[in-house]
Amino acid sequence: MPLRSEPSHRSEQVSELLWGEPQQVLDYEKGWLLVRGWIDGYVGWVPAGTLHQAYYDGSGWAIVKRRWAILHYHTHPIGEVPFGALFPRSGIWRTAIGDFWVEPLALLPLEPHAWEEGYVEAIFQGVPYQWGGKSPAGIDCSGLTQIIYRSMGRRLPRDAYQQAEVMLPTADPVPGDLAFFTDPTGENISHVALYLGAGYLLHATPQQGVHRAPLEGLFTHTFHSFRTFITEDFVI
Repeated sequence: MPLRSEPSHRSEQVSELLWGEPQQVLDYEKGWLLVRGWIDGYVGWVPAGTLHQAYYDGSGWAIVKRRWAILHYHTHPIGEVPFGALFPRSGIWRTAIGDFWVEPLALLPLEPHAWEEGYVEAIFQGVPYQWGGKSPAGIDCSGLTQIIYRSMGRRLPRDAYQQAEVMLPTADPVPGDLAFFTDPTGENISHVALYLGAGYLLHATPQQGVHRAPLEGLFTHTFHSFRTFITEDFVI
């Protein structure tokens, strides 16, 4: 679901809400809700009626581990949810209008674990670029890194410059660290990529979507720094 900068379908998409991401409602205006994400603190507008109050049984969280998983309502399949969508470990979100669920086999427990290069690259390779996107339907550079880190059980802010602020610079990057780049002024971080090792990156660009590229051949961006994950305790 697109997250808009203003309460209008014509306004800019600033991010995307994936299924199950909890939101805090901040305001209401002419059929639109101003919401703040529980996971990353991002704020934007969505149409009223697109969110449901939900609860779950048990404890713990999980994410969809496939590119797309079938979403069921009661006993009927009603659509698909993307890699990174959030569910209770049971796979069931309960609402006043009924249960929404995915098969438990489609889920990965949301807890810290090692970086799996080939698996994540296979999910996103060739996905088209979309400003504000976070799913295999279309994704931007920081949406890609945020969702990949979620698959490792790690929480990152939404935008590239925010991600840089909560990570520690390193001169010795390892696969799974992030590479940051600046705009033409050299002052503002405007792009982020996932470091794969051996001088290669995985990133999303408007020209080629998600693809693997050598750092030395990246002429469209100015390299700033490699950074490594230290903590998910951040405030937006």
